[in-house]
Amino acid sequence: MKRCYLVRHAQSVWNVDNRIQGHSDLPLSPLGEQQAQLVGAWFAARHVRSVITSALRRSRQTAQAIVADRGPHVGPRVEAELAEIHLGSWEGLTPAELDAKFPGAYRQWTTAPSRVTIPGAEPLENFRRRVRGAFARVTEQFEEGEHVVVTHGGVIASVLADVLGAEFDATLRRLRLDNTGVTALELGAAHPAVLWINATTHLASLGLDPVPLRQPGWASA
Repeated sequence: MKRCYLVRHAQSVWNVDNRIQGHSDLPLSPLGEQQAQLVGAWFAARHVRSVITSALRRSRQTAQAIVADRGPHVGPRVEAELAEIHLGSWEGLTPAELDAKFPGAYRQWTTAPSRVTIPGAEPLENFRRRVRGAFARVTEQFEEGEHVVVTHGGVIASVLADVLGAEFDATLRRLRLDNTGVTALELGAAHPAVLWINATTHLASLGLDPVPLRQPGWASA
């Protein structure tokens, strides 16, 4: 059995202000540091064979908390192509600032991102192709056991859209993917199986409305 846990990074300093991040390389906020420690404690009880992370700092910091005290053989190993989509001239802006510069664009991004053209951004089809290749490359190297991939919301949505055979816009906009939310896939069969999406019970002590484990089928709702 091969199990892959997809973990969205902990809260960054720009998440606090709801600023668009994309490829911008931000550290964790103080709350994010707490979230990373809590998800690390959750994984401490599991027999994790390897930890892979996006190269962006918010992801690497989260991964470091997961590998604490496990030894260098576990990781984290950086896979640069698991980074979030590059959002060009939108990066660093809040939704209000974005609407002031590009009227109506953010509303369309929240409903049908594949129909939005962002100046200087990575084309969505290129992003999806990049993520698909990186995820296949990483998971092909997994041995039997449990493995963790720390990455970003857009990346997790892209992987899930492929696994579920779903349309990307709907997957991105209809799934809740919280900071340090844990999504589990079982690999090794003809097709990966989704075990659960966005579990955040490890955050209960922070009073952040923890999301319990969900059974297969919830993701397609």
